[in-house]
Amino acid sequence: MLAADLDTVCRIADECFPVAWTRDEFRKELQRDYAVLRVLRPSLGEPVCAFANFWCVADEVQLMNVATLPKVRRHGHGRALVADMIAHARERKFALITLEVRRGNEPARALYRSLGFSDQGVRPRYYSDNGEDAIVMHLALPRRAS
Repeated sequence: MLAADLDTVCRIADECFPVAWTRDEFRKELQRDYAVLRVLRPSLGEPVCAFANFWCVADEVQLMNVATLPKVRRHGHGRALVADMIAHARERKFALITLEVRRGNEPARALYRSLGFSDQGVRPRYYSDNGEDAIVMHLALPRRAS
């Protein structure tokens, strides 16, 4: 992601999340060594329609956000971004990917399960907008012998 993508990423976040990150929060992400931000365009020259950001710390990856414009959902954009994060983690030999997802966000939970994530716990009343629980999900990445 480039600084030039910030306006579009913020618009997507605003459309997708009840409490979206601010432009300043995303701008700070661009400056963090451990943060990885990806955007997806349906094809070359088209505007950004989805984004993901994740942190790489120690031997873990933490998915912070993934979002797709509502009008282009169900086209595999979110799946592609999460799969890219998994590939990034595997290439760099991270041991674990973690994320939190709203208990009621069954489409996202189903996507994560289809990519190998499993439920590991609950963070009660995690979301500040409505007190909804977060489901903690993990994907363990086996270390392959070289």
